Amino acid sequence: MDSPEEPGACLLHFADEASSAGRLAAATDLRPLAIERHRFPDGEIKLRLPVDAAGRLPRRAVLLRSLHQPNEKLVELLLAAETARALGVQSLALVAPYLAYMRQDIAFQPGEAVSQRIVGPFLGRLFDAVVTVDPHLHRIARLDEAIPGRACAVVSGAPLLADWIAAQRDAPLLLGPDAESAQWVAQAAARHVFESAVCSKTRHGDRQVAVTLPDVFLRGRSVVLLD
Repeated sequence: MDSPEEPGACLLHFADEASSAGRLAAATDLRPLAIERHRFPDGEIKLRLPVDAAGRLPRRAVLLRSLHQPNEKLVELLLAAETARALGVQSLALVAPYLAYMRQDIAFQPGEAVSQRIVGPFLGRLFDAVVTVDPHLHRIARLDEAIPGRACAVVSGAPLLADWIAAQRDAPLLLGPDAESAQWVAQAAARHVFESAVCSKTRHGDRQVAVTLPDVFLRGRSVVLLD
């Protein structure tokens, strides 16, 4: 527990996620603090963390960063996390609504980098806990298998999506594009007893994909694709 004179935990975020940070802060009583970001002409970035008058941060902090378009953001996480530790943060959690580099969990061809086994431990070295939404977990059952030794929490967006769909469509058919989506389709369908089905997918390359529709009646129906 924080002492009376010590500020509570803060929520560190970047300017492009200020809106999401505001909603998360309101729901958790965390103080939102924006990280300043500067890009040099050669592409390097410089960060400045929002310290107090003594040049410090609270002992507990949460960093919000969704990792779509991830390459540069992973560098941001490295710089921000290491700097936060140097400025007094002892417990640092990452909230990443989208968690990148989880899909490549085996080498499909000789010489391929298995990104999940590299990026997962990398995040584990930076953060004490990781929270994400519906990560790509193909051949492992739990996120802590990808980020070993750290507290990991996975939140599913399927129930909220199901509620929204129910408010927009009457008796829709939920359709998943591939086998991986079946887990989320099943969760959403069960919440409102929607009918559901899943397509089969054969991938021939990054942008060459063959999809076979399931044997269900589609004409005139309200179909919601859930992936």
